[in-house]
Amino acid sequence: MDRAKILVVDDTPASLKLLSDILKAEGYKVRAAINGELALHSAIINPPKLVLLDICMPEMDGFEVCRRLKAQPETRDIPVIFVSAVADTNEKVQGFELGAVDFVTKPYQREELLARVHTHLEVDRLRNDLKDLYEDLKRVQAQLLQQDKMASIGQLAAGVAHEINNPVGFVSSNLGVMRRYIDNLFKLLDVYDASEDNLPEQTRAAITGLKQAIDLAFLRADMPNLLTESMDGLQRIKHIVQNLKDFSHVSESDKQWANLELGLDSALNMAQNEFKYKVDVIKEYAGIPEIECLPSQLNQVFMNLLINADQAIKDHGEIRIATRSDADSVQIAISDTGCGIPPENLKRIFDPFFTTKDVGKGTGLGLAITYDIVVNKHGGRIDVKSEVGVGTTFTIVLPIKREQKPQDAQTGSVAKFS
Repeated sequence: MDRAKILVVDDTPASLKLLSDILKAEGYKVRAAINGELALHSAIINPPKLVLLDICMPEMDGFEVCRRLKAQPETRDIPVIFVSAVADTNEKVQGFELGAVDFVTKPYQREELLARVHTHLEVDRLRNDLKDLYEDLKRVQAQLLQQDKMASIGQLAAGVAHEINNPVGFVSSNLGVMRRYIDNLFKLLDVYDASEDNLPEQTRAAITGLKQAIDLAFLRADMPNLLTESMDGLQRIKHIVQNLKDFSHVSESDKQWANLELGLDSALNMAQNEFKYKVDVIKEYAGIPEIECLPSQLNQVFMNLLINADQAIKDHGEIRIATRSDADSVQIAISDTGCGIPPENLKRIFDPFFTTKDVGKGTGLGLAITYDIVVNKHGGRIDVKSEVGVGTTFTIVLPIKREQKPQDAQTGSVAKFS
């Protein structure tokens, strides 16, 4: 027998005792309240699985009690069954509009009462099971989205490397040859300039007019600069492609030994456009050892935390990245001087799809994916400290060796960040 907790509310002691006795005889845990105020206090302090609520009570009737229960986050999902001596349709409609799930009319039949109680407890159990299943599905969806995202980045990096590197190589080579050609042309012009006085006056006048029309002096000064800027641009393209390849590790399928400080630098390079000019990045690397890991997934973790830190900073602020290690683990702390996280949100930040950002500005998956990668896929842990108006610090602790169990990493000593 399900020993669910049921709150019985009735201002008539005899009715209160009768209801309580019937329910206790069936193995339910019963709490009784003689008025609305006591019922609300009891429900908030120790929420029951079901409330049997009399309508006609002095000072605060059952409708008001129900309304207040449904207004509180802690009690809004508790099923409420109204108990009334009046079988009035208007009362039933009002009760259902307030959120009640059923009505029992006095005098009630014992079997009917118990059947209704059992039915609504079972419905509530199934609802909670469905809610848990939904949360599981959201976690699976978040993982699938992460896998699809990283696969897409990997394919993009491979495509970029194949489709861009070759033409960039051609352009780079051609620009180098063009520089030599232009140098030779300038040498030829110098020879013509030296011989210009020997030309007929009409020819010299035509050449002088053309030089002025095309602004030859400016062209000679500007063309080398244009070539230099073009070469610099090509180098930037090569650097971006390499960063993308390093970030995604397109060939990675199993865990491998990697330097996380290089991964942090790769994520920083990828996030530079997000930071623009509003963030000062301070790196405090301790030269941590390589660990056995999935580098591209940890790079995604670093990227998520860096972007979150940037978005938390409104005008201008600081992001500090510190690394430490001990015998068994490495620690990475990413801190910002942003707006901070309210205490009521801290316990939910790793829930899939939870976000406080405006619609369209966040999926609520970044930190859920981060938690999954750090805890479930690497046997590590992630700690958060935040103060509203001061900033937030995420500290990641990862075991150095793949064979190390998650609990070993959690019970080991952790180097402190100053």
